Amino acid sequence: MILVDSYPESNYSGISSLIYHDSFLMVGQSFTGNGGVLNSVKFYLDKYGSPTGNIYARIYNHSGTFGTSSIPTGDPIAGSDAVDVSTLGTNKGLVNFNFSGANKIPLRKGVYYIVEVFFDGGDQDNEVAVAIDNTSSTHDGNYSRYHTTAEWSYSATSDTIFYVYSDALSPFPSHKRI
Repeated sequence: MILVDSYPESNYSGISSLIYHDSFLMVGQSFTGNGGVLNSVKFYLDKYGSPTGNIYARIYNHSGTFGTSSIPTGDPIAGSDAVDVSTLGTNKGLVNFNFSGANKIPLRKGVYYIVEVFFDGGDQDNEVAVAIDNTSSTHDGNYSRYHTTAEWSYSATSDTIFYVYSDALSPFPSHKRI
């Protein structure tokens, strides 16, 4: 596996974005593709209460200004295999999300994407906590999240703790503009 992009857990500021089905559904980060084929993603997560359901990582096309106002656009272009949220610990840990089959998409070199973690269950007492850095963020991309009111929001001064991995260089050529 090849590391595509990351913002390591050593940057965790002690703050988490809480996600659950009735409020914020997704939290994530913009990143840059490396020309490889998507393999897996890791987020630094834990749980509050006793949430049930599944969590997924999803890749979206990018909209906005990278590093300032990056947000997803359209539907997800790839989704990970499900991770049972009950397997999360109550202390932060890296959680791996594998991509398989048609979800092993090429991440075009130099193209911006958004990686989000999505939770399909929970409530305000049973949540998933996604680690972020909101004090001294230094990743080139930026944090984003989605609210049930169908609104994306972003922060140019926060970053999500994440890792994106590829298998190898993609056999697909980059798109040429005419």
